Amino acid sequence: MSPHRMVQIREEGDTMVVCVGGYLNSQLGEEVEKVVRARLDDGGRRILLNFEGTRMVNSIRISFVIGIVEKVMEQEGRMAFCEVSRINRDLFRVTGLEKYVRSFETEKEALDYLV
Repeated sequence: MSPHRMVQIREEGDTMVVCVGGYLNSQLGEEVEKVVRARLDDGGRRILLNFEGTRMVNSIRISFVIGIVEKVMEQEGRMAFCEVSRINRDLFRVTGLEKYVRSFETEKEALDYLV
């Protein structure tokens, strides 16, 4: 996997934690969407996207994040974001994502919310 993009997945109880590293472009967005879709197809309903390693979400590629949120909502799941940079928080606010998904400073706070 390229050092400029990566997706790491782990389970924390009933929650799948997806750590997104690198610049969220189309390739990385597709990877994230694929793992979330697979989790939802397997019956999982709690998703945490950890953006600690993501400095910037491409404004055009925000559609991947929106698509993931829509899929989770369609499956009546719960979702949260954590470790979101200021610029990405602003982008999520402008696109209206913050109305549907809560963002937390730390992963622990987000996991506590998702329980």
